[in-house]
Amino acid sequence: MAYQSVSRRIFLTCNYLFFILVSLSILIPFLNAIAISLSDAQAVVKGNIGIWPQGFNLEGYKRLLGSSQFMHSVFNTVFLTVVNTFLVIIISIAAGYALANKHFIGKGFMFIYILIPLYFNGGLIPTYLLVNNLGLNETFLALILPNIVSVFYIIVFRNTIDQLPRELMESAEIDGASEPRILGQIILPLILPMTMAFVIFSAVAYWNEWFGVLLYIRDKSMWTLQFQLRDILVNADLADTQTQQAIVQNGPRVNPQNLKMAALMITILPIIVIYPFVQKYFIHGQLVGAVKG
Repeated sequence: MAYQSVSRRIFLTCNYLFFILVSLSILIPFLNAIAISLSDAQAVVKGNIGIWPQGFNLEGYKRLLGSSQFMHSVFNTVFLTVVNTFLVIIISIAAGYALANKHFIGKGFMFIYILIPLYFNGGLIPTYLLVNNLGLNETFLALILPNIVSVFYIIVFRNTIDQLPRELMESAEIDGASEPRILGQIILPLILPMTMAFVIFSAVAYWNEWFGVLLYIRDKSMWTLQFQLRDILVNADLADTQTQQAIVQNGPRVNPQNLKMAALMITILPIIVIYPFVQKYFIHGQLVGAVKG
């Protein structure tokens, strides 16, 4: 074993203790939420639940999964996450490739042009008025079109593609490959780790979307999962909103805390399940460009 100085050992000990405390500060509330979602309603009322359930009660999950409105929000969120993530990645890669292409006349001017929205934007009220005047309120297009162009993604893809060896693209051009084929079969495999990292970023962001629904959507059948969760969390009394009345009808009432924590678990579970499978792409994508040579 390599010798470590006293100061080094003190540093490592403090470092480990710090990260253990940080991990516990995240893990304990999460375990408490799970325990509340699975505990008996009477135990929840007493308010003495720690990180282990008292009793066993799945009524909150049953009510949510049996609610057509809640399931509509799940389907809406999955649909919007897939569509928005696909569009923003495709547009960003295509725009980045175009800005890095030597045949694109005026790419310097266009690059400066797309930088402007990165520093200045119209603001919330003009954006709302634009969406409203286009007649997009109460449609999914109001949640899709304003979000499908990411200037940051375009710049990163442009810089990454611009650093790739020119000989690869030139040899493909000599062989008669079209621009879409060069992008799809040569460029995309080389930037796949970074692409997957941005896919994760975008998917998580769109999965957590709720503010656009607050602005543009009134029809509850078009609510996203996060906005549905917000409605449940904000209204502590189940009888306060039509949403919660629909959830608890035709059966015994459940404690609001059971319902809240069950909704919270259902909302974050897909991200927790998917993340371990894409973590390797995420880490690799973060390292792309950080190590030279």
